Amino acid sequence: MNVNRRVNSIARRIAHSWQWRRLWHLLLTNIAALAACFAAYLYVQETAVTGAFAGWDLPRALTASGDIADMAFFRSAVYSFDWAGTTHTVPLMPFFELVALFGRPLLIAEGALWLLGFTGGKRSVRRLLRPLDRMAQTAQRLTDAAAKTPAPDEARFHDLEHAIERIDMGGRLSTGDKDLKGLEDAINDLLDRMHAAYRQQAQFVSDASHELRTPIAVIQGYAAMLDRWGKEDPQVLEESIAAIKTEAEHMKVLVEQLLFLARGDNGRQPLTPEPMDLSEMAAELLEEYRMIDPDHDWRQGRLDAAPVSADPALIKQAARILIDNAKRYTPGGASIRLSAGTDGGNAWLQVQDNGMGIGEEDVPRIFDRFFQADPARQKGGTGLGLSIAQWIVENHGGCFEVTSRPELGTRIRMVLPVREETTKKTI
Repeated sequence: MNVNRRVNSIARRIAHSWQWRRLWHLLLTNIAALAACFAAYLYVQETAVTGAFAGWDLPRALTASGDIADMAFFRSAVYSFDWAGTTHTVPLMPFFELVALFGRPLLIAEGALWLLGFTGGKRSVRRLLRPLDRMAQTAQRLTDAAAKTPAPDEARFHDLEHAIERIDMGGRLSTGDKDLKGLEDAINDLLDRMHAAYRQQAQFVSDASHELRTPIAVIQGYAAMLDRWGKEDPQVLEESIAAIKTEAEHMKVLVEQLLFLARGDNGRQPLTPEPMDLSEMAAELLEEYRMIDPDHDWRQGRLDAAPVSADPALIKQAARILIDNAKRYTPGGASIRLSAGTDGGNAWLQVQDNGMGIGEEDVPRIFDRFFQADPARQKGGTGLGLSIAQWIVENHGGCFEVTSRPELGTRIRMVLPVREETTKKTI
């Protein structure tokens, strides 16, 4: 087996090992979430009768009849408890229907993300191992030139491979061979970066689960209220339907943003650059927001030619994220100014508002996923918009410049490489 095939084998084993561990963690998380939702459902139904938690010694029972493979089993499932001399029963079918309604798309989204990581994991690890691959090939050539027989080097490679297979989570590679010390250090450095990447990924999944838990709980609560009073009270019916629609739309936006970032992290988000001008786009957005949001004073600043080569749809999406943030945190009647131009070798688009501003200590973190500076700024956003904008701009070779002061406002400038003159002539 040559060195390249051996590195491929190592990369495949590392990637597959991490992905199966990730699947196991997802399964445990889903089971825990389902159990918590089921307990919450029973608690809500019980306290609707008792008024408060009645203690652990209250007679309770879960019953069902029929074959578990048949829907009749789930339709017959009930939760019963005795209170004030009366046995109360709660049908469990509404809960199962909610689980089927919201659990299926969540499982599909999780499965899709897992499969993307499974299929792309080997390539990612192989790419990270590329410097190690080159080092190993160079070492192999030097060894082959100096040694009369390759048997000792083959044994060393076997020792290295076995040592890698025995590494535990967070462990360090050590073969005790001084000649392999450089390779060990390279592999340990790679493992450290992989551990950091997977910790970041685990934190992202945890944050996403937390963000999804709130709308699911709200929908579940209103569904229970619908089941109890909605049939007789039109006001409760209307309020519950409106709340469920709002939370469902919020979940849709959140899932779409999560999928966008997942595609970006896996290199599957396409970019289609073409000649465009940031000043023309700023003028279009200014007219657009003047029509849809007359409550703010939309002002046109300096709009000089700012030619770039970029994906128009994605750049406009990033600009809208900046404008929507300014609109969300700027009181009605205050001004929001859009401007564009060039500065040296860069083109820029700038959004400046007179809103609440951001604290100096929070500015470096505003592009972190799910970060929101303080409770006062939590006004319906998901905390992913600026992360998406950052991904778009950085993948165009650009960056953001942020200036903000509390109670004075915020100025965010999107900076992209200016389009070369030769590109301008192709318009």
